[in-house]
Order: sequence, then structure tokens, then C-alpha cells
Amino acid sequence: MPGFSPSTVSLTNYGQTLRGRNFQTLIDGVPQDTSLRNGLRSLQSIDINAVEQIEIIRGGTAVYGFVAEGGLINYITKRPEDGTVNVLVSGGLGFSTVHANDSIVGDTHLQVSGRRDKIDYLLDGTVVDRSNTFDADGRSRLVDLVGRQGGLDESREYNLLAKLGYQFNDSQRLEASFNYFNLRQDADYGGRSSEATGELYLQPPIKPEIAVPGNVDDVDPGNETMNFNLVYSNEDILGSYLKIQGYYQFIDTTFTLFLGFLNYVVESKKLGVRTTVNTPVSLPNLPFEVTWGLDYLKDDTSQYDVMGDVDPNADQDAIAGFGQIEIPVGELGILTGGMRHESISIDVTGATQNVTGELSASETLFNASASAFLTDNLTLFGGFSESFSPGDVLRQVNDNNATFATVKDVEFEFVHTSNYEAGLRAESGTWNASLIGFYSTTDNGTNFDADLNIVTQPERIYGLEASASGRPVNKLQIGGTFTWMHGEIDNDDDGTYDEDLPSLRIPPVKVTGSVTYEFLDWLTAGTQVFYSGTQSNNSGLFGGGCPSWLDHCFDIDSYFLVDLFSNIAVGPGVLNVNVTNLFNNAYLPLINQAYYYQFSNVQGPGRRMTLAYTMKF
Repeated sequence: MPGFSPSTVSLTNYGQTLRGRNFQTLIDGVPQDTSLRNGLRSLQSIDINAVEQIEIIRGGTAVYGFVAEGGLINYITKRPEDGTVNVLVSGGLGFSTVHANDSIVGDTHLQVSGRRDKIDYLLDGTVVDRSNTFDADGRSRLVDLVGRQGGLDESREYNLLAKLGYQFNDSQRLEASFNYFNLRQDADYGGRSSEATGELYLQPPIKPEIAVPGNVDDVDPGNETMNFNLVYSNEDILGSYLKIQGYYQFIDTTFTLFLGFLNYVVESKKLGVRTTVNTPVSLPNLPFEVTWGLDYLKDDTSQYDVMGDVDPNADQDAIAGFGQIEIPVGELGILTGGMRHESISIDVTGATQNVTGELSASETLFNASASAFLTDNLTLFGGFSESFSPGDVLRQVNDNNATFATVKDVEFEFVHTSNYEAGLRAESGTWNASLIGFYSTTDNGTNFDADLNIVTQPERIYGLEASASGRPVNKLQIGGTFTWMHGEIDNDDDGTYDEDLPSLRIPPVKVTGSVTYEFLDWLTAGTQVFYSGTQSNNSGLFGGGCPSWLDHCFDIDSYFLVDLFSNIAVGPGVLNVNVTNLFNNAYLPLINQAYYYQFSNVQGPGRRMTLAYTMKF
């Protein structure tokens, strides 16, 4: 995906951004983020077996908002298949090519779905058991790769998706769905001992040979999410299409132990309603469509340690009205424009300095775009959008160095971001390609300084994205992407951007490519490549190249990975044979390099093989 940061190869999506900014994660339109105290686990909130497709929107939108600074990623779950009963069963086994017995991952998946008369249903369950992973040198990787951010090794994952739908008639439908995801890590080696004294330190082991057996976590770290979703739709009510969505969502994110800390938990409970109406409008020679509605979200987020001591709590009420219009201009192009007015109120209690009180703000946000059809195959487009977010509220009002009497004394600002893009899109019968330039700016971007205190400064981000895919000959599919971006801050607010944003916000150049070929009716195989480039920056912020506690700056090193994949028809099903990191390259993922601490010097996984067999009946 162009514009998206490299994988952390871990539980967290800290250090992963969309065009250098935070993004909102949704499952069927239900938000998965703990934005008021950002736990950054939203990408690990559903198993991929339950996902049918992924929708990505860059920049602000009229219909969705509240925390979507850089855009949104919406997981769209599996839909019931036609027929009374359809069953899909799959089992997978993955392992490192060294220490295979100690690195096994088992994946079991069962799906049952169908339709009968007016009722349709789906039940989808997955269980994943993970043991250790090993780097290219055959060393066991640490269970917590970058200090409190969480890992996937030695974990067990459960996911259950259930759907029940009722089609009243051709135009009216009601669907209820439930998704439960739980990933917990119970590690055999959770701490490290001092070589000098043998004393146990509550931090990830630096070397496996001095690791302490046993799980030193008081509570197993991981992520638990639960979504209840109810959607009513009517395709013809007074000539409009109506969709009403109500949902309840629960998140429990438990962090690992670290030096000087207890396990702490971020818990969020959300209740939301979104009403969307699509109304066609027919003017003489100018038919168009208006999308409008209301969006309400109540979010109660708290942070506490496992001893039961509640630290801060934030209770948010947010409501927004929105409207979006799309106007085709004959054969010339398409014009779109939209507006979203958000009003947010947040009550804060129980912070470290007993900060209490209410934060509130409202903002009207606009978006507009235009596409011009230069030829039948070439389109020129450009757009502007705005987003509005309270930022990481509980971090800002819970600074241990603060001496605030009330929340009103906190120098707190909601984050307003403006996004611009322009580009060309080319399409033909066998090829499509795009080239996009983007620019975004905000007066109060949020980052961490070297001491992990939140700081806000004006910032700007700009970059280029390119993608292409095609089928040059029958049975051959190729594609690739390119992303380059740069970010800067004005650290003394004098109008001059004089310091780079850190690598945890702005990744290096990223290039991806893939080739797939259907060799035979029963055999399809291919390869994908990934390259993350080198990067130097002058940032003294956390994750930057020039931390204050070093007497020099450092660079981010490049890495290159190659994967193989194949689908083979065997008996009544399909066998998938995949190899990741084919050449067993030793590398440090971007997040591990950007941390630049001894405990984060953890390589990515070495070569791994996965075998999976799937049957449908």
C-alpha cells in the first residue's frame, strides 16, 4: 500500500503511519482505536481470515471522522455465500527453517454460511497458536521487541465472527453482527537477569542466554476487542437510500512489564450511532447525489495498572453532522465537495496531578476534489480535505511533571490537519497506474520529545506515491508501488521549519513489487519483494536520528525482503506453500532501528515456511 509505513512485525502499530499521520481503523465502520489514550493496537483487532476486503481512504472524509488525521482503514468482514449451507475448513502450519520444532505456528479456521428464504447467516472462527520466531542468525527473538509495545511470539489468538441478516423485501434489510478477538502472550522468558548480581529486571531480555525462565508479567499482555454491530438499510425511502448503524465496542489493551513499571491497561468502551442518507437530485441536464447524515460517538477510556489503581479517565461525547455532494460534469469529469461539523466534549478525571474538568471544541471541516478526463485513458485529479482530532488527551493531561490545578490549565489544543493531493491516473484494458503528490500541514502536530513528554509544534509533510499493475500477457500479473515522503517541524514557532520529523512518523523510501503467474490450471505461483531505504534526519524527537543522549546522529539502514507464494490444487482443496524472507536476510525492522536502545536491537524474522490446506463444500 503506497503511503503506509513498513510493518513492525509485532503486536503494535506504533511507528506505522498513513502519509506520516495517525489513521483511524474500522471494522465494518466500527472504530477500533483508543484515541483518547492511544494504545496503538488497532491493526491487531481482527484475524485476517474474517476479512473479505480492506477499504483505504487517505485524508479527511465527510462521513467518517473524530480521529482520522491521515485517513482511515476499514476492514470489511466476510459476507454469507449463496446456498443453504457452505462450509470452509482450513489448517495451516508455519515454522522457521532453523529450529523448526521450536518455532511452530498453528492456524485453524472454520467458516459456515448460507442463505435461505429471507435469512442469511455466517459463523467464522479462527484459533492461532504461536511459539517462538528466530532471526536470520538462528537466535530466538525477544517476546517484547521494542519495550512495552508488545510482541506476537508465544501467544494464542482467538477470533469469532457471527452474522445474522434478515431481508424484509427487495429494499429493506436488517443485519446483526458480533466479532470477538483476543490475543494474549504467555511467554516462557519474560525478564532478564543482571550478569553482576543475578537480580531480575522487569524488561525484555537483551540476550536469550541471560533470559529468566517464567513469565514475569502480572497479567498476560495482549489485546482484546469485542464489537456488537446492528445495521438497518432501506434502499427506497422517499426516493433515498437510508442506512442506520448502531454499535457497541469494548477494547482491553494490556501492556508488558518494563523497567520501573507495573503492567498497565488501557480500556475503552464505545457506543455509537451513524445515520447516512443518499438522496438523488435531478436538475435539468445535471443529475447528482447528496450523501448526508449524523454521526454520534460516546467513548469512555481509562488507564490503570494491574493493582487496580485507576490513573486517568476520559469520557467523550462527540456528535457530527455531514453532507457530501458528487456532480458528474458530462464527459469532462467529476466534482465533489463535502462538509462535516464536529462538536466534541471530553470530561477528564483522576489524572496524576488530580486534574479534572472538561475539554470541548467544535470545528467545521471541508473537503473538495475534482477529476478531469483528459482522454479516455488518462485522468487528472486533485483534492483538499480537513480532519479534526483531540489527540492523545490522557497523555497530555497526565504528564508527571505537570502541576495543573484543573484541566483548563493544560496547554491543550485539538489537532486540525489540512491535506492536499494532486495526481494522474492512467487506465487501459490491461494496465492501470497512478502518480500522486501530497502535502499536509497542522499548527499543532503531536510528538514525543527525547524524555517521552508530549510536545506540540507546527509541522508539514509532503511526498510522492506511485503504483502500477497490469497483465501484459495472459496468465501473468505484475505490480508495484513507490513511496517517498518528508516531514518537518517548526520547533520554536518562528515560521521556519528547522527540524525533521522522526523516522517513527516519516519512514524511508519504500518500494514493493509482485509477480504472479498461472503455470497450469492447478498451479499458480509468484513472488513479492519489499525494500525499505536508508534515511538520515536531524530530529531530536523520540525516534529521531539525533537523540539528545547521544553525542552523534545515526542513520536508518535499508533492508530488502523477498517472499514466495503458491496455490496448488490438491484433491478436494487447495494447498498454499509460502516462504517469507526467502534469502534469510538479517535486518532490523524500521521501528527497532528508530528506537536505538540496546533492548530494541532485535532482528526481524529469518526465513519461514507456511503450509496451509483449504477445503470448501
